Amino acid sequence: MISRRVWHVRDKWKRHLALVPNRSVARHIPPTRLLGRSSLREYLNRYNVVFVKPVFGSFGNNILKVSKQGQSVLIQRERRVRSYKTEQVPEVVFRHAGRRPFLIQKGVRLAQIGGKPIDFRLLLLRPNNEWLVMGIMGKIAESNRAVTNFNHGGKPVGYERAMQLAGFAPQDIRRIKSEMTRIGLSAARTFQRRYKHCRRMGIDFAVDRDGRLWILEVNTNPYYDLFRYHRDRSLHGTIDRYMKQIGRLQSNR
Repeated sequence: MISRRVWHVRDKWKRHLALVPNRSVARHIPPTRLLGRSSLREYLNRYNVVFVKPVFGSFGNNILKVSKQGQSVLIQRERRVRSYKTEQVPEVVFRHAGRRPFLIQKGVRLAQIGGKPIDFRLLLLRPNNEWLVMGIMGKIAESNRAVTNFNHGGKPVGYERAMQLAGFAPQDIRRIKSEMTRIGLSAARTFQRRYKHCRRMGIDFAVDRDGRLWILEVNTNPYYDLFRYHRDRSLHGTIDRYMKQIGRLQSNR
């Protein structure tokens, strides 16, 4: 039986590096680097919004949103937003990071519902040899939060409903869903070339306000309770069965 430390890739930077060799996937990944003095300076000069994420972390914890606003910079952690002078930003960011490794990523202008950002989780499983697309669910951020995760108050919503509420036309909703599925399968197959024991993948997609798709993150041990809220009420049970099948090949230790 394959141990958890082999099949689950906890390091987000390693996950990123596994995807970028595929150019058709990489073009959908926002610019991303390891956080350092030079990368922070470069990204703040180049982009209006960046996110600072822990390399080892989950559920949207310990993420900073850093936004330029006039002569000031706003830094948001969960609901707390504070304004700083530009020269103060490195001290604030690196005090938050401490000795832990972090990533810095260009921010995407997410589609919104009622002023709240939304993103989407595509779930893929490989119980046998081929990757299967299980489904897509949307996540709406709670008011005044920058992340959509459940444990930060994010609310589930079906893909079609979310896209309708965000103002997309029916033909764009169909096109983006097809594109999301195609990119997701390509990403999973690319990832598997480096990590052959990977059998579960959750991909967090953003749709920007122009309808372009972005991969925010991939997860090799995805949380799937979100799919209890899918309009196909049998889907969660199907996922559960496949997860148990995979669990017979992979240990949680």
